[in-house]
Amino acid sequence: MRKSFVFGLSILAIGSGIAYAQNVDVIKQRRDAMKAIATNGTPPFQMMKGSVPFELAKVQTGLKTYQEQGAKLKALFPDDSKTGGDTDAPAKIWSEKAEFEKAIDTFISTAKAAESVIKDEATFKAEYPKVAASCGGCHKDADGFAPKLGDSIKKMNAQK
Repeated sequence: MRKSFVFGLSILAIGSGIAYAQNVDVIKQRRDAMKAIATNGTPPFQMMKGSVPFELAKVQTGLKTYQEQGAKLKALFPDDSKTGGDTDAPAKIWSEKAEFEKAIDTFISTAKAAESVIKDEATFKAEYPKVAASCGGCHKDADGFAPKLGDSIKKMNAQK
């Protein structure tokens, strides 16, 4: 009986360790996706502000990254990743999952539409603000699915 109890506790401990490892792994994967989005999205944001010259290749790279990494995001917020791994994802993601996934879909579709339209600086100036606004679907000043965009970028830069 005692051996069965010890064996059961061992299995439980191993299972808990595996579940925790998966939790931390998915949090790292979503951080990596967000980092790729931020890294490749920074140049177009700077172009939109006028702080760097327009470069179509960098804009297209950013838009492709938004689509590729954005498509991964829905799967990167399973129920077992609400805590741990230094996540700052708010509970709202899980309590309003449909709205969260809709915001992701909007982000991806806006980037895809912009990719097909942006061919030069004039079309960039007309279309990219829509892409930037779609980031605000999650990164709101208050009550968003993610911290404010500026706060998220500061945290990402601090982790380098």
